[in-house]
Amino acid sequence: MSHRFLRDAVAVAVESLSWMELEGLSERLAFVKTMKQLGVRDIGSLRTAFLFVIETVRALNLVDRIACSILSKEFLDDLDLGRRNFLRVFIWWSLLRKSTRKDSIALLEAARHVLGWPALADLELFFGKILTLDLGKLLGDLPELEQAALTTFNRTWFVSYCYKVFGRSFALEFLKATRKVPPTYLRVNTLRGAEQSLVHDIEREGVTLARVEGLEGLFRVVKTQKPLTQTRTYRLGFFHIQDKSSYLSTIVADPKKDDMILDLCAAPGGKTSHIALKTQNSGIIYSIDYSCRRMAVWRKEMERSNVSCALPIVADARQGIPIKQSFDLVIVDPPCTNSGAFGKMPSSKWRLTANALSRLCQTQRDILRTGIEAVKPGGRLIYSTCSITIEENELQIERLLKLNSGLKMEKHTPFIGHQGLRGLGACQRLYPHLDHCNGYFIASLKKEY
Repeated sequence: MSHRFLRDAVAVAVESLSWMELEGLSERLAFVKTMKQLGVRDIGSLRTAFLFVIETVRALNLVDRIACSILSKEFLDDLDLGRRNFLRVFIWWSLLRKSTRKDSIALLEAARHVLGWPALADLELFFGKILTLDLGKLLGDLPELEQAALTTFNRTWFVSYCYKVFGRSFALEFLKATRKVPPTYLRVNTLRGAEQSLVHDIEREGVTLARVEGLEGLFRVVKTQKPLTQTRTYRLGFFHIQDKSSYLSTIVADPKKDDMILDLCAAPGGKTSHIALKTQNSGIIYSIDYSCRRMAVWRKEMERSNVSCALPIVADARQGIPIKQSFDLVIVDPPCTNSGAFGKMPSSKWRLTANALSRLCQTQRDILRTGIEAVKPGGRLIYSTCSITIEENELQIERLLKLNSGLKMEKHTPFIGHQGLRGLGACQRLYPHLDHCNGYFIASLKKEY
């Protein structure tokens, strides 16, 4: 690595991590904010910076445990954001990634230029201790739950929760899978042309694709020479980056031509654009989201994807919708804990608490009430989350069925995942360690009267 390359990567990574602490931003939002703020455009530097950010955040509990074993929690907390976050990056890079001593020294040299030699002077001794730390000894005497939490990079209470719901063996396999980024998938947008021609153009830009069996139009990204969003074919709307689990939920929804469709919590627009594709722009989709910022992104996505049948409405679905209309199909993909997507969005696991889970469940119930009221007799509601908790999934469906006698659960196809828990076999679950995608839940409900 060149000196400038590594310095830019360190600057972007440390600033991104600092914005995450200051404003509670996700890793991706903080990264984009920093990239614009610092004006760094080199693809290599940005790739390395994002690797620093995403992997440091992924292993944050273990990184901070290591830091506190060498310093003290009080000393770590008293460090300014820049020094504290570089120390975290250095621990991940040197100890958890197991970089060579030469690479560790190169990273330290880059940080001295970015943060200044005096800023790191009182940490020099600790950098040396990090390089010689015996991680096995640090973890060896801890209770099993705490050890499992640190080695899988998850909160102790969440590990305990997974043990109780799934059993120890299954839970550990799932938790270990959250340490890795799931495969990237893209959906070819045939609103922009014939699939074969679009795939050819995408692959000409250095993107190697593998077709996903049983899910027409979905491809796994095997290799790409540059970020997908930086390609010409992305800008032209030839494809949409969409996880296999999210893609599946729209296939299960099976929207028909000329259907009246309500997409609650629609931004940033992945499901709306997929529904429009499935109906060939012939239905009418009312897309609702409470966030003006997110709906601005939605509008750009509809334009990029050549979607003309969707109408944006900024409204809070918890309070009902400003439309006197009943719908053939209602899509409810509400805010959730993202506990099935920790591999993709590791920062979400550090925000997850028992209280946060409770608040999100109430939000989901409120939005579901709006969705049920909007479904016409004979219509259907598709409920999905990228969560693996039973409170957000099976318990929500049980409650709906209990409160709405005219509502019936439907079996759906394709069924490529695993049966729901608590006897709800018609619901479908996906898990990252079994299905190579985000953890996910899908239920299909029909309103008979």
